[in-house]
Amino acid sequence: MVSLVNVPVSKVVIVKGFAGGRGMVMRLMQLGIHPGDRIRVLSVAPFGGAIFIENLTSGGKVAIGRGIARRIIVDYV
Repeated sequence: MVSLVNVPVSKVVIVKGFAGGRGMVMRLMQLGIHPGDRIRVLSVAPFGGAIFIENLTSGGKVAIGRGIARRIIVDYV
C-alpha cells in the first residue's frame, strides 16, 4: 500500500483508507472519495501543485492538494 501522492499518472488504484482526522475524512467524502473506490491519476501539477484524479467508481473528477493526497492510502489494482 502506498500514498496517492506516489502513484504515477494514468495508473488505477483502489482507495484502502485515510490517514487523517474526522474533518479530513468528511471533506474527502464530500468530494466523492470513499474507501473501495477505483481512482485514476489524470495529471500532476508541477512544483508541488495539485493532483487531478478521476473516480472510476462514480465518474467524478476532482483536484486535490498534495497534503491531502499524502493521507489517502491506496493499493494498485
